[in-house]
Amino acid sequence: MHILVIQNHPGSPAGVVGQQIEARGGRLSVVEPLLAAIPAAHDAYDGVLVLGGAQSAADDAGNPYYAGLFALLRGFQGAGKPMLGICLGAQLLARLFGGRVYRHDHVEFGFLPLRLTPEGIADPLLRGLPEAPHIMEFHEDTFDLPATATLLMTGAGCRNQAYRIGDSVYAFQCHIEVTPQIVRGWARLPAALDANGGADAIARTEAEMALHIAPAMDFARTVTDRWVDLVLRHRGALTSGLRETG
Repeated sequence: MHILVIQNHPGSPAGVVGQQIEARGGRLSVVEPLLAAIPAAHDAYDGVLVLGGAQSAADDAGNPYYAGLFALLRGFQGAGKPMLGICLGAQLLARLFGGRVYRHDHVEFGFLPLRLTPEGIADPLLRGLPEAPHIMEFHEDTFDLPATATLLMTGAGCRNQAYRIGDSVYAFQCHIEVTPQIVRGWARLPAALDANGGADAIARTEAEMALHIAPAMDFARTVTDRWVDLVLRHRGALTSGLRETG
């Protein structure tokens, strides 16, 4: 199993999601588009993970690599290969499927309470998980839900927190991938101080992690395990189809 990872920002790695994919025997190919070219085709990969970043998903002029990224993602879409977006990645996938991305009315920051929708409770990736998890947030943009999307998770401060399109595309506005190391790195950024209203973001995140990081990471591992199962099923179906037509 070969997963392409689009790491849109050096400070936003795959974290526990990447760790769990590797624990399941997956091979990660990490591409940082600020440093290296986007692959031209999807053929070598069984799925794609699109991560977060400080840039806006609506800023094509400031991020010229988006043209190549959208072309690549359309290839994954056309092949029906599983895609998983997180934060900026969720916004980019929303754009790919016709949703609008725009500045939210406030910056969401910290481990905030979310809620699974009825559709989320029944979803193959989310069923049986806590219905009101606290998951890390750090974003200033939001998006309109694409017309073909099913809303899976929502929040009081930002409605669209997770969605599914078809049976192979999943996206999370919240940062399900975080580890303590990632959160601690973000808490030291000037942007975190601003997002926390000028208060100490380090103290806040340490207090919140004491309560929420362990269950949040368990949540992410389960979601990732089930997404990996989806990738393997798709790969098996594709291999079987190629044998039948060969």
